Amino acid sequence: MNEKYLLRFITFAPIVFIPSIVFAIFFINISHTQYIFNNSSKNLQEELMLKEKNITASKVKMAISLINYEHSTIEERLHIKVKDRVEKAFAIGSNIYKQNREKKSDTEIKKMILDALRPLLWNDGESFIFILDKEGNFVLSPEYLRHMEGKNIINFKDATGKSVIQEEIRIVNEEGEGFLWDTFTRAKKDINTQYKQLAFVKDFEHFNWYMGSAEYLDTTTLEIEKSTLTILRNINKNSQDYFFIYDMDGNIILHSYNPELEGKNFFTSSDKVHHSVVEQFIKNAKEGSSNFVSYSWENPKNGKFETKLSYVEKIPDTNWVVGSGFYTKEIEKIAESQIAELQKINEAKLITIKFYSIIFTIISIVVSIFISRKLKENFDWFKKNLELKSNQLQELNSELEEKIEQRTHELKEAYERMHLIANTDSLTQIHNRYSFLNAFNNELEKYKISKIEFSLIMLDIDYFKNINDTFGHDIGDYAIVEMTKIVKECLRSSDIFGRVGGEEFMILLPYTSLESAKDIAQRIRKEIDEHRFKSINNMSVSLGVVGYKEGESGNTMLKRVDIALYEAKTQGRNMVFVLEF
Repeated sequence: MNEKYLLRFITFAPIVFIPSIVFAIFFINISHTQYIFNNSSKNLQEELMLKEKNITASKVKMAISLINYEHSTIEERLHIKVKDRVEKAFAIGSNIYKQNREKKSDTEIKKMILDALRPLLWNDGESFIFILDKEGNFVLSPEYLRHMEGKNIINFKDATGKSVIQEEIRIVNEEGEGFLWDTFTRAKKDINTQYKQLAFVKDFEHFNWYMGSAEYLDTTTLEIEKSTLTILRNINKNSQDYFFIYDMDGNIILHSYNPELEGKNFFTSSDKVHHSVVEQFIKNAKEGSSNFVSYSWENPKNGKFETKLSYVEKIPDTNWVVGSGFYTKEIEKIAESQIAELQKINEAKLITIKFYSIIFTIISIVVSIFISRKLKENFDWFKKNLELKSNQLQELNSELEEKIEQRTHELKEAYERMHLIANTDSLTQIHNRYSFLNAFNNELEKYKISKIEFSLIMLDIDYFKNINDTFGHDIGDYAIVEMTKIVKECLRSSDIFGRVGGEEFMILLPYTSLESAKDIAQRIRKEIDEHRFKSINNMSVSLGVVGYKEGESGNTMLKRVDIALYEAKTQGRNMVFVLEF
């Protein structure tokens, strides 16, 4: 009886056991592959949204840094401007004196100098050249003070009570020239408001004269603000970046997506939607909040109202609020496109796994049936040679497991190839943005351990849009690929080269100082500049270079290299700009 049950077990066990093991192995493989895909798809949109938010916040902070920098130079520029006017007037007066001192009287020369300098006016006549003698008598005055010429104003005081003329005479007597601040009301302005003014005076040694000029601080401040807005507008025109600027009273200073709104006030507008959005921006700025605001706004690309996220921040020591944003639907479309690509890769991988699972299941069933029949036919013989046949069966099972392991290894290699595709830019076959940023973050982690310096280069093709518009996108793609080859020839095997945008690239240089990185960037720029490209003949690039600064975050370093590239573009393109520590 025991032999009967044993025979049944020996006959049917391989048919059930071997295919079950094969099926279980492939089922686990399929489940694991699907699990990885589901997790990747779930997190992709969140990661893209987070990256876009970080980029948007960085753009706003870059704009604030630019504005703060421009404001920090106001007094310096004012000093240069006022002194330059007086120096030019002094040169004119001195030349007239030298050319006529042997031929004309002092009275005639003085009149010639006054006639030459009287037309020198700036800021709609608000700034001018004035001349006094060292006793305080007015020699040359603007049109609205002509009645004061020849009169003594030695005791004249400004709005704060400062004896301005006496101080000017002291400066020219003791130092020959110099600056002084004073405070006055202004023509065509509120008479109850005082304005700070910088004056520069210089001793005119040929006569008992001194000459000077002055300008109000807020005049230069307004010029700097206009210049800064022009820079931001140029950024808006030449890239996908854009900014909007309001003041705390709701006045629209800059709005690149809707330039027709500039100069208007949202709080006086009948558009309640716009009113509410700007009110929220200003509220966040007043409270010191630096968050994203979600709202519905018309997308100029399609004319539809869509959800938009904007990052706003108040500029310190001003009443300006700077912001930038993006439409969430555009990020969702990018995520959907990338998920669709991942889905295709995953489906192809699953088909391969399922194909092999069917093949191996069939093989295992056939083998199992063959083994069972042989076992049944030779059961008596097996009883006599059980140990020998047992060893043979073990060898057969080992061979089968080895084949399964080999196939599993092949599937693993196929997965790794698909993973490589997901991390490689399809056009240039170098790192894509996702892969490059992962490598960059890894380098930051290595620095914390080894403390070995590294540098970063950001490269942008100059006027690439013109290439696409003029020669077509196929030539544009060729130019990108050709340029990539040139750059790779300039790099070491340890350097990491990635495409992070349409015509934007980054190069990570491990174990490289800032000075060496500058040399590499210059070599790249020169090689590209001297290369002759098909159809377009020549092409140039702008490069920004930074070195890692102890303690800074990855986002900060990326922001600095972006600023360096921007400076290279601003200063004329086809150049390398190094942003020092």
